[in-house]
Amino acid sequence: MRRLVTPLPRPWATHRLICLPYAGGGTVGFRAWARKLPSDVELRVLCYPGREFRYGEQIVGGWQGLIADCADAVAAEVRTPYLLYGHSMGALAAYDVALRLEGGAGAAPESLLLSGHVAPQHVTGVRAAALAAASDAELAAWLRLSGGAAPDVLDDPELCAMAVEMLRMDLTAYVTYRHDPRRRLRAGLHVMTGRDEVTPQHQDWDQVTDGTATFETLPGGHFFTPRVWASLPRRMPFTSGPQLVGSPAG
Repeated sequence: MRRLVTPLPRPWATHRLICLPYAGGGTVGFRAWARKLPSDVELRVLCYPGREFRYGEQIVGGWQGLIADCADAVAAEVRTPYLLYGHSMGALAAYDVALRLEGGAGAAPESLLLSGHVAPQHVTGVRAAALAAASDAELAAWLRLSGGAAPDVLDDPELCAMAVEMLRMDLTAYVTYRHDPRRRLRAGLHVMTGRDEVTPQHQDWDQVTDGTATFETLPGGHFFTPRVWASLPRRMPFTSGPQLVGSPAG
């Protein structure tokens, strides 16, 4: 079972960037980032059940099952200092994985880099539940409208069916998320949001961490613009710094 994919192995790396995909996404959307990172940073991407190397598997145990699967993979395979990055559903997953690791499940991340998601206390699951119950055609249309899958994937009936299946599986897990206000992160956060979708709820991530939270608004919508998305690896810090990492007392 291959849960962490390394597009460009760098055994000498001093830091690692661990990416958690958005709903319906896989490792492909992040692989090009490997060559854009500093030479001492290695990219690893979590592969959720039901796709790519894990096709045929199911997410067992809803949201908490997915988080346990991701946290176990990171704890088992990552030793050097690392940052977690998640986009959309992946942002919420990165937050919950970090909480689990900080709770003793494994080495905790230095900091979190998040984009395209409201703060966890605002998650209701209503919209995701409606999407999860939508028809295959409606989900395919949503993927096309949101930019969640490449046009050539959606134009191919077989690939489109696989993309819809992955999205539905992820949404079905996502709607079981429940926020626990008693749990707070120690790590700091940097949150990036597309200018076209930013709301006050996107700016409330500072309420769930004892570390510092910083915010950045970038051009575009949920997936920014193609140019901005491609530039994200160069926007990410790879040394411990007070702007992102919580204090030892936190």
